[in-house]
Amino acid sequence: MIFYFSGTGNSKWVAEEIARRTGDEAQSIAGLVKDGPTVVYAGADACIGVVFPIYAWGVPLIVERFCKSITLAGAYAFAVCTCGDEAGKAMLRLKKSFAYQGAWSVKMPNNYIAGFDVDSPELERSKIAEAKKRLDTISNAVLAKSTVYDVCEGSGASIKTALVRPMFNTFARSTKRFSVESSCNGCGLCARGCPIGAIQMQNEKPVWIRKHCTQCMACINRCPQRAIQMGEDTKNRGRYYFKTDSLT
Repeated sequence: MIFYFSGTGNSKWVAEEIARRTGDEAQSIAGLVKDGPTVVYAGADACIGVVFPIYAWGVPLIVERFCKSITLAGAYAFAVCTCGDEAGKAMLRLKKSFAYQGAWSVKMPNNYIAGFDVDSPELERSKIAEAKKRLDTISNAVLAKSTVYDVCEGSGASIKTALVRPMFNTFARSTKRFSVESSCNGCGLCARGCPIGAIQMQNEKPVWIRKHCTQCMACINRCPQRAIQMGEDTKNRGRYYFKTDSLT
């Protein structure tokens, strides 16, 4: 079984592609934990993987908590992270709670528009084309139950993960900066797509009912009206979510 967490679709696509190539099944972590804590037991004959995006050179808290619920009783375990460029020491930190044998990073288009603009269309296509090739390599290694650590950590990885990640989790996950403009048509896509139920529709407008979110960027990137903003900077930035036409 391959468990994934995904906001704008990058990690979902990666998980489903690995599952397709290895004859496995992909399942959403957010869907599993929405009704409360879950427990996963993986015996000696099992193969279990987790796929997720990197947030501020760290593992999303929802994924960290889920991994702590997994019991690896001799199973082959692997982890794949998606990132715009680099992962820092996130994967090594993850191994403390999820004792994988294989670990990889896959570069995918950027989606964190709260911090910077999206990649150009040309760079998006290039990253996805390279990711397809990399998924073949990863899938073959998973089938062979290989012991691999192939993660692009980047420069200053230890400092970034040790210092930036805690600050991100403490300060950047606040929902206070989200707002909605008058162009909102009340479709409710943002509320339905929020993995932790942080959004409710009130008077046909989204309201962030939790103080903190995962910062998955699903609501702001998927809004068909571009009505959701996070401060002033996002008004002039593009939007990104994984589309099937990205594969052509």
